[in-house]
Parts: sequence; structure tokens; C-alpha cells
Amino acid sequence: MTDARELLICLLDYIKEQAKQVNPAAYRLANAKGFQRQRGEIAGLPGVEFDIRIAGDHVWMRIPRLAAEPPPPPQPAHKPLLRLSADPNGVPPVIDEAALSRQVTQLVQSAKARNEPIEVAEIEAQAKTAADEALSAYSPLWTRWATGERPRRRTITLYGDLFTLLHQMEAEQTSKPQELIWGLGISSWQLKTEKGIVEFEYPLLTQAMELSIDDRTMAIEIRPRATETRVELDAFIACQVAGTIEVERNAVTQLSREKDRPATPFDSGSYADVLKLIASNLDSEGKYLEVLNQNGTAPPAGSHLVVTDAWVLLARGHGHDMRCDYVLPLVHEPAER
Repeated sequence: MTDARELLICLLDYIKEQAKQVNPAAYRLANAKGFQRQRGEIAGLPGVEFDIRIAGDHVWMRIPRLAAEPPPPPQPAHKPLLRLSADPNGVPPVIDEAALSRQVTQLVQSAKARNEPIEVAEIEAQAKTAADEALSAYSPLWTRWATGERPRRRTITLYGDLFTLLHQMEAEQTSKPQELIWGLGISSWQLKTEKGIVEFEYPLLTQAMELSIDDRTMAIEIRPRATETRVELDAFIACQVAGTIEVERNAVTQLSREKDRPATPFDSGSYADVLKLIASNLDSEGKYLEVLNQNGTAPPAGSHLVVTDAWVLLARGHGHDMRCDYVLPLVHEPAER
């Protein structure tokens, strides 16, 4: 067994390497590029399902392939007079002033052709009244459609973003690999560095996920990979937060004891104790907040650590966390170097 002196040397080397390689400022969700969704942006979307368990399989999330629904058509006689958007987030229907002007011109010309008395102002007023009535009759139909279609479009956008990510991950496996992670315990803290204060906002536990498409339904399914849940304390190590190595070791040990109850976002008991351990041991005034039931998020970074039960689905460069090979040996026997 390696003696305490050699173990201490390994530990100091580890801290030194972490300080060189880790940029604490990168641990901020607001600055993350690429795919990212927090619970409040996904929960409740039409068709999206969570925690699907069948024999030998556990799908954490399934997103259906939905088709966009167009707005209801106006009455044929009214259609030329209305300008409407097929985007439920677009501008509500309005009168097409150019089309109305053309209609007035046609009505005037028709009256002239019939040798009827012409009152242009009266013709304009009648045409405008008819257009206003057409708009009043159609607008509630469009509004009702838009209200129902907006969340559907968010599901469609989510599907499209994940579909793109899936193909990016397949295309970049060798050159620029990415990974999709499900982060638990989004936390915030103002960390001190040599260059000043950085605002940490990142999950403390992450699970690598895999994307697949159901051949029958074309739904996108997200499952956990056959890898351990990771403890993400690199930024704290880089900022030399006292006790981080010990806390990380204890957190990894506690997770390893729960093999029969792996951490999932659908079972707070599978991760809450680990998050509470981190919150109370890294900062004497650190606290753990339950915000999921209120669709909440982590509060802005402050002078004390705040750990929440909020989660995020996030794409990042593969190999972002290179700690495991170094930390896990410290839990058991030091690895051969």
C-alpha cells in the first residue's frame, strides 16, 4: 500500500493539474453554448414523457415527433382582406390595407361600369366596416389556435434541437466529440480566483446520457449511459475551496453505496443526501433548497453556496470532466501511475 507521503504527493500533483486545466468561469450555465434545457422549459410540453420504465429499460425522457398545425382558414370571402401569421408567436391577424384599397378601387370601378351614383367615401366606409367585422370574427379563432399551438411548437423545437444534436454527436465522434449530460443539483456561488470573482452556476451531479430514435414512432428517447454518476467539483478545486477533495471523496463514496438506487431526477431520495452533504461541508453557511416543485431555478450566485434540486439537460464537449480516473483511486487504493 502506498504510504501517506506518496498519497499526499499525488494529491498535491492533482490539485496543481486541476488549477492549470480548469477554468472556473466556464461553470456557468448562462454562458454555455449549444443545447441546454432546464426543467421549467420542458415539463408540461405536449407529448413529452418522463421516467418510462419497462423491463430492462429506463427511458428518462421521450419526445414525440409532432407536426406543426396551421391556423384555421378564414371564410373564403374574408381571406383576401386579412393578413395572418402561421407562427403562433407572430403578429395577430390584421387587415391587409393594400388588399382593402384594391377592393375599394374595384367597387368604385364596378359602380362606374353600372352608371351608378358614386360616393367614394361611403364605399370606403362600407368596405372598412366589412373588413373590421371579418377581422373581429376571425381573430378569436386565430388566438385560440395560437394558444394551443405555442406549447406544441416548443415540443417541435425541442425535438429538432435534439435531432440536430444527435447527428452532431455521430458526426463528431472522432474530431470534436460532444456528450449530453443530465445535471442534478444546479448550484450557485461566488468563487474567488486570482483574477477576481466568478459566478458559479452548474449542476453538482451529472449523468451521461444517450440519444436514440424509435424506428416505429420516430420519437427521440433519452437514456442514461452505463456510467457512474459524476461529482462535479472541479471549479471548487481550482479555486482551492477548503475541504473540496474530502467532500468529493465522501460524495463519490456515498453514491457508490447506492448501487440499487442510482441517482435519477425522478427520485429526490436518490441524490438529496449527497447534495446536502456537499452544501453543508463546503460552506459553513451553505444551504440546500428544494425548488423543483415550484419549477424554480438556482438563485443568483451569492457569497454563500446554494445547492438546489433543480436539473438541466446540457450538451458539452466530451471529456469535460477528467477527474474520475484520479479521484476514484483516492477512495480505495491509490492507482498505479
